[in-house]
Amino acid sequence: MKQILCAVISTALLSSTQAQTWKKHVVMEQGHCNTAVALDVNNDKSLDVIASFNGKISLFMAPDWKQEIILYRFMGGTGGCIHSAVLDVDGDGDQDWAGSLSTGNPFWLENPGKDEALKGAWTPRMIDHDITGIHCLLTSDIDNDGKEDLIINNFEPARGLYDSMAWFSIPKEPLTAKQWDRHIFAQGDARGGSHYMGAGDIDGDGWKEIAVGAKGAPFADGNWFAYWTHPGVNGVKGPWKKTILAENQTGATSMLPGDVNGDGKVDWVASRGHGAGVLWFENPGWQMHTIDGEIQSPHSLTVADHDQDGDLDVASCGYGSEWVRWYENTGKGVFKTHTLDSGQQSYDLRSIDMDGDGDLDLLNAGRGTRNVAWYENPLK
Repeated sequence: MKQILCAVISTALLSSTQAQTWKKHVVMEQGHCNTAVALDVNNDKSLDVIASFNGKISLFMAPDWKQEIILYRFMGGTGGCIHSAVLDVDGDGDQDWAGSLSTGNPFWLENPGKDEALKGAWTPRMIDHDITGIHCLLTSDIDNDGKEDLIINNFEPARGLYDSMAWFSIPKEPLTAKQWDRHIFAQGDARGGSHYMGAGDIDGDGWKEIAVGAKGAPFADGNWFAYWTHPGVNGVKGPWKKTILAENQTGATSMLPGDVNGDGKVDWVASRGHGAGVLWFENPGWQMHTIDGEIQSPHSLTVADHDQDGDLDVASCGYGSEWVRWYENTGKGVFKTHTLDSGQQSYDLRSIDMDGDGDLDLLNAGRGTRNVAWYENPLK
């Protein structure tokens, strides 16, 4: 009996250890990369990766990542896009790509379809001529028409849309339109270096609010977390009300929605990507709770159910501490920290099922570690 009990305990301990072992897969190690996204380009049921670095936008084909296909080159550029997104712009059933430099106009690349996509040189088209620099592109259906829109911030306070943020609906003729339909919701009241937006219905009226963090220096003002309340069906293009959640938040950057404590209300999860710490704000009073107070420069953030237990977990990577971490929600917004890597930077982290096994993995754009990698969720 004693031997059987020891065997059971050993098996349980082994299972617990294995449950925390996420395998790291390197997609590329070629240069400083701030953004990477996944999509199935050739319809083989495997997710491929598009990353921007070294003055180009490149497609890497799963599963071995050895084939690099250059989709676009920046004239005279050596850097890459600060952020990117995928969505079906032209309605042809495949995923197109959208992105921008931190000092440039946002644009999109048309996916030419399965047979032509691997030949490279996807056609570029403009999203907005006036925005002169961004930090985030977020896909979300803002006007409830069943189609994805793009939320974009203007990251250059002295040019373009100045201290504003806007959502963009896809024009009726996206292949010939001069630019997308622009709807400014934060008119000059997003001062301070707005970073990564999140969109979610926090008041239960069926319309999504939009939130963001602002980093502060070298920008005037900043160091705050805030959201803008959607005006609803009678004022989709009308005034949005700004609500400050917290000020004096050094290096505030990211905000994402999610019912963290399981009370049926949508909370906000946030990070200080140019400071320290991951946290969440509890709806409705917006009390601030710390998830991880020690992680340095957690510039990337994701909220998803990684252990498939029915509640929302959180993940981030700090480019200062170089930790990749996921935070297991043990119930009612109480989190357990799991460190997956201690030598990896990030500017952009995505929860996505990279290997098609039904659980959510993590895709990471490596910034100063000059790579793109994904972490395989061991959950089976």
